[in-house]
Amino acid sequence: MLISANRKGLFAGMKLKKKKKGEKGLTIANKDALGDQDESANLHHDTLGRQEEGEEDLMNSDALSNIFGSLSPKRKRAKLVSRIQEEEMKSQNYQIAITIIEARQLVGENIDPVVIIEIGDEKKQTTVKEGTNTPFYNEYFVFDFIGPQVFLFDKIINISVMHNKLIGSVLIGSFKVDLGTVYHQPGHQFCDKWALLTDPADIRTGAKGYLKCDISVTGKGEAIQATQKMTDAEEQIEKNLLIPKGFPSERPWARFYVRIYKAEGLPKMNSSIMANVTKAFIGDSKDLVDPYVVVMFAGQMGRTTVQKNCADPIWHEQIIFKEMFPPLCRRVKIQVWDEGSMNDVALGTHFIDLKKISNEQDGDKGFLPTFGPAWINLYGSPRNHSLMDDHQELNEGFREGVSFRGRLFIEIAVEILSGGARESKFSNFIKDIKLPSKDKDFKASRGKDKSEKAGEDRKSVSPSDKMNSTEVEVEPFDVPSEIYEEKLEEFLLFGTFFEATMIDRKVGDKPITFEVSIGNFGNITDGVSAGAGGKKKTRDGEVEESLLHEGVDEISHDLGIPLISTTPPERPLITSGNRNYQYLPYDERKPCICVRSYWGNQTFRLYYSNTLEKMADHLEESLDQVRNLIKVSEIASEEKMRATLNDFIHQSRAFITIAEKKPRGLNYTALDKKRLMLFKQELEAMSGDAKGIVQQQKKKMSLDEMMRETQSFIDKIRFLVEEPQNTVPDVFIWMLSSNKRVAYARVPAKNILYSPANEQRGKDCGKIKTHFLKLPGKRPLGWSVQAKVDIYLWLGSASFAHSIMENLPVGYETETPSSTSSGHSVVPSPACLLYKTPHLFQLRAHMYQARGLIAADSTGLSDPFAKVTFTSHCQTTKIIPQTLSPTWNQMLLFNSIVLHGDREEITQFPPEIVIELYDDDAVGKAEYIGSTVAAPVVRLADQIYEPPKLSYHPVYCGNLSGGDLLAAFELLEIPESDPDRLPPLDPPDAGQIYPVPVNIRPILSKYRVEVLFWGVRELKRVQLLSVDRPQVFIECAGKGVKSSVIQSYKKNPNFSGLADWFEVELPENELLHPPLSICVVDWRAFGRSTLVGTHTINCLKQFLCKTQLGPQATPNRLDIVEIEKGKSSPESSQPAELSQEPFLADHVYAEVEQGKYTVVEPDPHLATLPAPEPGHFASEPQKDRKQKDTKKSIRRSTKRRKRTIAEESAENVIDWWSKYYASVLKMQKAKGIFSIEGKPEDYNQTPDHVALIIEEEPDKKKKDRVLKRKQKDTPNLATLQIYEGDLESEFNNFEDWVKTFQLLRGKSNDEVHADSEDRIIGKFKGSFCIYPSPENGSLLDGGQPRILQGIPPNHSVKVLIRVYIVAAFNLSPADPDGKSDPYIVLRLGNTEIKDRENYIPKQLNPIFGRSFEIQATFPKDSLLTVLIYDHDFVGTDDLIGETKIDLENRFYSRHRATCGLQSQYEIEGYNAWRDATKPSEILTKLCKDYRISGPFMRPGEIQVGTKVFKGQTVFIEDENEEPVESYEHLSLKVLRAWEEIPGAGYKLVPEHIETRPLYHKDKPGMEQGRVQMWVDMFPKDMPLPGPPVDISPRKPKGYELRVIIWNTEDVILEDENIFTGQKSSDIYVKGWIKGLEEDKQETDVHYNSLTGEGNFNWRFVFPFHYLPAEKQMVVSKRENIFSLEKTERKIPADLVLQVWDFERLSSDDFLGTLELNLNGFPRAAKTAKSCDLGTVVAACEENKISIFQQKRVRGWWPFIKAGELTGKVEAEFHLVTAEEAEKNPVGKARKEPEPLEKPNRPDTSFSWFVNPFKCLYHLIWRNYKKYIIIGIILLILIVFLVLFIYTLPGAISNKLVVG
Repeated sequence: MLISANRKGLFAGMKLKKKKKGEKGLTIANKDALGDQDESANLHHDTLGRQEEGEEDLMNSDALSNIFGSLSPKRKRAKLVSRIQEEEMKSQNYQIAITIIEARQLVGENIDPVVIIEIGDEKKQTTVKEGTNTPFYNEYFVFDFIGPQVFLFDKIINISVMHNKLIGSVLIGSFKVDLGTVYHQPGHQFCDKWALLTDPADIRTGAKGYLKCDISVTGKGEAIQATQKMTDAEEQIEKNLLIPKGFPSERPWARFYVRIYKAEGLPKMNSSIMANVTKAFIGDSKDLVDPYVVVMFAGQMGRTTVQKNCADPIWHEQIIFKEMFPPLCRRVKIQVWDEGSMNDVALGTHFIDLKKISNEQDGDKGFLPTFGPAWINLYGSPRNHSLMDDHQELNEGFREGVSFRGRLFIEIAVEILSGGARESKFSNFIKDIKLPSKDKDFKASRGKDKSEKAGEDRKSVSPSDKMNSTEVEVEPFDVPSEIYEEKLEEFLLFGTFFEATMIDRKVGDKPITFEVSIGNFGNITDGVSAGAGGKKKTRDGEVEESLLHEGVDEISHDLGIPLISTTPPERPLITSGNRNYQYLPYDERKPCICVRSYWGNQTFRLYYSNTLEKMADHLEESLDQVRNLIKVSEIASEEKMRATLNDFIHQSRAFITIAEKKPRGLNYTALDKKRLMLFKQELEAMSGDAKGIVQQQKKKMSLDEMMRETQSFIDKIRFLVEEPQNTVPDVFIWMLSSNKRVAYARVPAKNILYSPANEQRGKDCGKIKTHFLKLPGKRPLGWSVQAKVDIYLWLGSASFAHSIMENLPVGYETETPSSTSSGHSVVPSPACLLYKTPHLFQLRAHMYQARGLIAADSTGLSDPFAKVTFTSHCQTTKIIPQTLSPTWNQMLLFNSIVLHGDREEITQFPPEIVIELYDDDAVGKAEYIGSTVAAPVVRLADQIYEPPKLSYHPVYCGNLSGGDLLAAFELLEIPESDPDRLPPLDPPDAGQIYPVPVNIRPILSKYRVEVLFWGVRELKRVQLLSVDRPQVFIECAGKGVKSSVIQSYKKNPNFSGLADWFEVELPENELLHPPLSICVVDWRAFGRSTLVGTHTINCLKQFLCKTQLGPQATPNRLDIVEIEKGKSSPESSQPAELSQEPFLADHVYAEVEQGKYTVVEPDPHLATLPAPEPGHFASEPQKDRKQKDTKKSIRRSTKRRKRTIAEESAENVIDWWSKYYASVLKMQKAKGIFSIEGKPEDYNQTPDHVALIIEEEPDKKKKDRVLKRKQKDTPNLATLQIYEGDLESEFNNFEDWVKTFQLLRGKSNDEVHADSEDRIIGKFKGSFCIYPSPENGSLLDGGQPRILQGIPPNHSVKVLIRVYIVAAFNLSPADPDGKSDPYIVLRLGNTEIKDRENYIPKQLNPIFGRSFEIQATFPKDSLLTVLIYDHDFVGTDDLIGETKIDLENRFYSRHRATCGLQSQYEIEGYNAWRDATKPSEILTKLCKDYRISGPFMRPGEIQVGTKVFKGQTVFIEDENEEPVESYEHLSLKVLRAWEEIPGAGYKLVPEHIETRPLYHKDKPGMEQGRVQMWVDMFPKDMPLPGPPVDISPRKPKGYELRVIIWNTEDVILEDENIFTGQKSSDIYVKGWIKGLEEDKQETDVHYNSLTGEGNFNWRFVFPFHYLPAEKQMVVSKRENIFSLEKTERKIPADLVLQVWDFERLSSDDFLGTLELNLNGFPRAAKTAKSCDLGTVVAACEENKISIFQQKRVRGWWPFIKAGELTGKVEAEFHLVTAEEAEKNPVGKARKEPEPLEKPNRPDTSFSWFVNPFKCLYHLIWRNYKKYIIIGIILLILIVFLVLFIYTLPGAISNKLVVG
């Protein structure tokens, strides 16, 4: 308290003195201290401004400040940050993999769909499928992307389905999603999802179809989670749409309005060269910038008009996007461009993430994206008037902007369109407003604009089309007046520079100044002075009045702070010690800057943001403390955790209280209100969760879970912290050397914003913070810090000016410049602070050691030394050659350091120390390998000395973590009275180097390190020579041991001496243990040695062995484990075999299928409970399990099930592939991929499921009955375990007996090499065991080192290896057409097997089904490499990818990975036992190896150790034979439960298939596909195993489908008779099997059908190949004329029948189609009448039949066109196998053999072209018969009359003459 009172006094005194001079008062005046009259006037404004805050203050007063007290401790310095350079955006490799599987419900008639995928400029397309609305593709595409993640996320995948035509394709529908959305999905992928296709040109029409696809985005080193595909004809599309979780399945269309109001403060330069020339001639009279705004969203772009010569343009235009809502594209990109005569240049870029301005929750909680109207700040390259901008990329949004580039006033709104794009009230309202203004300014501005052309084009589109297409619209709008009334408030930015050191020597010795600017205020390049006097000069020199209201203006007069934004120029001096850096001598004089600026007052946004951020920081710090406490004590850490959560609950409540009483009068935008609501909801929810955790009503939570939950709270709060609506722009600190901008730091405004409420204040407001200035733009590798500046910054409203200097270190006087800055009579503010009291200190830097440093030399090591900089002093440690874990043990002394200020404050907040680590190079400059920042421990002269503790400081090198530094720093005050009275030093060594004092060094005690030397592997060449005589050196803390030398690495790479040990002194504190290093050297001729590679183990904890207590107490009682019928090993959930009772006699094998019987969970109680009655014991866990299992299955009728079985057994021999597919199905079921509908009771309805109900009561008959019923339903297949990753990851890399260490060589200091494969030069196999040295110094265990226990001898072993390659999937395309022709290559030692002739053409998912045998000798050939190559006819074959397997680790592992244990023991058949030794022999050997008593085999049980396993041991083969006793089945059960046996503890590897990722060295860390395989190994000294398992792929069976088209009915009539208007159709039917379009067949034409009836009696014959087990048809055909080979593809078997109307002169008309999946199509209707749309559309699973079961079907089916019924067809299908077809052939059409009779067609059926007379008869005579007869009679009569009249006069005259 004393200090502050003293300071107040000083202030008051200062002010009173000034008062006497009769000038106006300072506003830094302490309001309470002075009540003078003349001040009340200029405080009037303050009181107004503070009334609103007054209420807040009362509220914040005591109660709340207590709650938030912990959030912001009083500090004078900002918190220490050990990372100097923050994350750079680094380019990474990404792979985008897209599988297009199929499409359904495509709109259109008889279309030929093709899918086109576009990402950026890359475009790929699938093959074209003919004449179908449900095409099946299953094609895989890979796109590569290199660049920073941010840009990856903005890339948009556009997938469109086109109808392929010869000339131009027609879009059916398209779909867009941005990569960010995909990347944020679990596993970075959408798998098996349906994308909804829409037509962007017409959004009213709704869905145009659905496309099923997989999309995944993987970065380097991210594994793709493999998901087994499921194919199900009836899957529900709506439930499985391609949208993120939580999105509604029906997404309406919406309009996104982006309104651009105006911009201000844009850079006034024009970037084109011409403009700069004009500027030179004309002089700078007008703004040379012609801005326009471009908005990009969802792959579309809209731009406003151009405003000529205007740096503060006003647009008032809105850009309207239409997109489905919620959109799958997240970011809106807003750019301001400057139109140039040559090219346009970006001025600034801003991104708005829709996630941050909307809320997806349901109900009234969520809100649509809304923004503003608010300002957004643009940042970019520095504003210098150079001809060329070096940093143009900064303006386009690449990297961090280094300067303010103006701001833009915008608004975003979204309006959901209900039902098509009807004009809504909103848009009508806008239209009404804008009509009058439109004609005037819009056309006028368009006239002189580039977009005139665009305007013309747009006008041609009719407005209604425009409304309904997704094309972007741009239109002007009128602004409601209330938006413009933005009150500007005056802000002050005050800063004091305390220290400027570490200035790079390259900067030179010209005078240096620092400039601090906010927005354009204070930026000297643009000529905005920091605001001399009252009126703010604008850059052009006119006085800008408009910005300030009159009242504000007066105040700014009277504030009277001379505003200066730069420090006075000073020449830099060179640091003492070693002369690495320069510094500015700010000793007692600390220069100040002050900038006045004007912004709208929306600081409340930043206040909320700051409060939340402090809450998150507090939680994070507490979590760190908890992590540290865990090492000390469980209880303390749990207490701390609870306290933390309780604090969080109180803070949340306090925050909600404040948020609810929001001050009036502030202009909240819609988003502000919504965000406040969101804060409240989220905090309420989180504090609710926290409360639950603290009280733990539901369940006891472990500390780990509590920490995880807390971490999730932190992440949620961090998301809320980011305020999308910017207010005050960021502050920039620039270092200028002779007026040239050199380096900068950017400080977010909210961090230094002042608020009277402590928790709302920025975390660095009024605190001294260390900023490291960096170069603008792309920074070079290595140390790129240009200067280190300690600066005190304060930003706040001018009304809080009194507290500007509140938190400055005490003990200063202010010094003001003599002349005032302008003509006004203004009291000057401090231009600098004077600290008059210097204190002398000595700094001792105790540099002990470092670990895990970055390698900077080609050897893979470094020669590290450290450079320590403190204020203006700099020193370096000695260099330790060739190590990554140097122990310097050196104390650096910095004498006579002068620090100014108050002693107490220096103690609490000393300046920071920067430690850089370098690698010394003999030639050239030392290389930077990392840095860290530390704070010293200060001890004043009058305090008792306590030695500091060493601690680890994390080291970072750019983005890379660069290890840790173990050091301590102490700053000791030198007493004035007795300068030598300092704690004593240890004497220096010969080189005048002081060691770290003993009392600071860690306390050591003796440890023994035992080392197992096994061998070295995979050594590459070193210096062009191969390694032949390697030796290993182990070193730890200066002591070490070396292995024997391997005499010939090629012959035997193992060491002859297996173990050795050495004693070493290690710190007692485990955390301070030094690293252990492994070096391998190679001995060459003449005794030279070369370092091969090194490995450093930084954490020894894993190798610390606890000394064993006496022999383990063995329990006396037995554990009885009953292997019930159908119960299998607990862990693997592999089905075990059913004990075969007599009623199962006919089944010798093929027993159990996948998840059937209930598996006993590994129950912790098993070991502890005394075994109860066996019956109850097994059934308890079984019941729960039963319920779980049953739920996992799908419900289908038993009827269907039986059929399928009949079909399977009839057409399928059970082979290895049956087992494989059963296992895949089981795995999917375990993962719950299938929909779950079955109820637990429906045992009989669960397919693939043997339900064994084990009743409580011993009702034996009932049990048998249940079992028998099941037995009929399901073929029980043995299954194997399919691992989705490699076997190593399931079994801890098989490092149970030896560890493998990678030996590294080469540099790792740049990000390219940091984790690249090239650095690995080989591997060392060995292990360590560290324990305190025994007292008597003897080895334990009778002279044998402890580490050798259980280690096999390491002489060479001959082994037979069988490699089975099942299949590969998602291979990377190696050919230009997007396919590959893969084949397998195996390498083991010198053996290479190339399987080139068995390549699989044009396939990315090949099924190989190949097995290989190799003879090998361990350890020489222990690394098996499986490579997949692409076969090329021309040129060399390309490697697609490879995977490496260490066979030796598997061979010796205690998990017994030589040959996987099968789930059942069988002697023959598809599941025959494949190991060389039988289960009982394996069991006996294991018991011997582990020294476990047993196995004791007794009828019905086996005892191993103390556990008894019960199960069946007697089997009856045939009814009349003797029962056979066999312990193999039960032994196998015991082996599969091996991990439960006391003293064993290792799970044995089951029979399995592993899925191994393939990698390519050119694309490190990027998966190139996966291969499914397994390896069996058999030692040659054991009996040899049986023949290898046959896994060759199933050959497809030949089938022939015979389709007879009998009749059609009710076909729609297309043609109209010209004469009669009668409708008719010339009907014919076309048919083909999808995929075999070249075998299209057509019937003849039934002409002139008047009723839609057609009679055909026509036979189609379709031969095809089919795999019954996979229910897929196999099609082999050439893809195009240039293809050399046929491509084999698997597709579902679908038959397409279409009905057409024949046209002689034009193309035929399509009338309708029928697509039937031959595996499951709707039952036919018996009659034409009963046939309707429902038969096909609504057919459920029950009513579907498979032609492969029925063989023959006849009936009526409907034809459909565009969802309407357009006809019915009577057809007969008959399926025969190829053999049958050969025996009983039939003719196509109506030909022999077995000809069909001609149809009995009505007479009307003929073609007019061929029979014109018949046509006349039918068309004219039949209809107009009577008219024709009457006509003829009339004609005769007329002729008669005519003749009569004609001849009458002649006849009369004749009569007269003659007569």
